[in-house]
Order: sequence, then C-alpha cells, then structure tokens
Amino acid sequence: MIDLEAQQLREDYLSRLDAAIADLPWRVANELRSGIAEELDGLDAAAVRARIAQLGDPAQIAAAAGEESGSTPPAPVVVVAQAPVAKPPAVDAKWFAIVGALALGFGSLLFPVGGWIIGIGLVTSSRFWRRWEKAVAILLPFGVWALVYAASAVAKLIWVTTPDDGGASNPLLPASYDLARSGFIIALVLIPVGALWLLWRLRGRDAPLR
Repeated sequence: MIDLEAQQLREDYLSRLDAAIADLPWRVANELRSGIAEELDGLDAAAVRARIAQLGDPAQIAAAAGEESGSTPPAPVVVVAQAPVAKPPAVDAKWFAIVGALALGFGSLLFPVGGWIIGIGLVTSSRFWRRWEKAVAILLPFGVWALVYAASAVAKLIWVTTPDDGGASNPLLPASYDLARSGFIIALVLIPVGALWLLWRLRGRDAPLR
C-alpha cells in the first residue's frame, strides 16, 4: 500500500530542493538530488519527516554544495546611482574673480574704457570679495582724482591774477589744469593698484563669501 502522506512530503521537499539547486552545475545538482531522493525513498511518513529534519533547509544544502564544488554564485552587485553634482555658477568660481580683477586693472590696455567697464561688471558679480573691498578697488582712484581736481579748483580761485601784480600770475605756482591732469594720471595709476589689491585679498579664499 502506497503511503500517500510520505509521498507528498518527499515530493514537496524535493521540489524545494530543485528550486534551491537550480544555479548549481548540472552534475553537482543531479548527484545531490539523486542522493537525497534515494534516502527518502521507501520511508513512511514519520521517517520522512525525521530525515527531512536531519537534512535541513534545501537552500542551506544547496549553499553548502556550491561551496564544496567552488561554484557558489557571486553575490549580486548593487549599483547605486549617484545624483549628478550640480556645477556651481561661474560667479562662484575663483577663476572668475581673477579674470574680473585683471580686466578691471588692465582691460583698458586692450579695450580702452570698455575693458575697465567689463572688469567692473565681473568684479561686482563675483562673490569672492566683500562689498567694501569692491568699493575701495573701484572708487578709490576716482576719489583721489576728485580730491585733486577739487584742490585745483580752489587753487584757481586763490591763484588768480590781481591788479597789483600787473596781470601776471605767480610763476612758482602750478596752473589749475596741471593739477587736474596730475589727478587723472594718479587715478590711472591707482586703477591697476586696486586690481592688484583685489588679487591680494583673494589669498586663502577657495570658496565664495556668503
């Protein structure tokens, strides 16, 4: 008489074993299944349960067989997609600040007036300097020129000719236009000086100021 319960237990265990050894080489999987099927064959339900308990989980049996045969399937490689790093805007790049300072100080040599204006735009857009640093570099030359020009205007009022000197001005005193021209020259000299000062202030600054 066929023990239906024992047969059902055997078939269920062997079915789970087939799924566990599917990735093993055919020879290893075939020998393993044949040996276990032979051990379970002819046993009654109680004996099948006992033998299955001794054999253990089919997945563990397959893993052990794979290690012994050197055919353990490699662990799946999990590729973690990294979000692309957002490129910082140009105004936050140090090279942008350097180009701006050079254009401010020496751009007019290549592009009269326009190069200096471009330099002002680049310097004011960069965030590598504080506002007062930008103001000093851009406005100081013209502040000096304005002071000298104002001094020349005052000198013009003081050094005008008088009826007592016969209509001649003092030859030892400079004319007002000389002072104004001197102030303009000083301003032109101070423009590249201000640019160099901005470059000096960049020392040690590798990130924009927030």
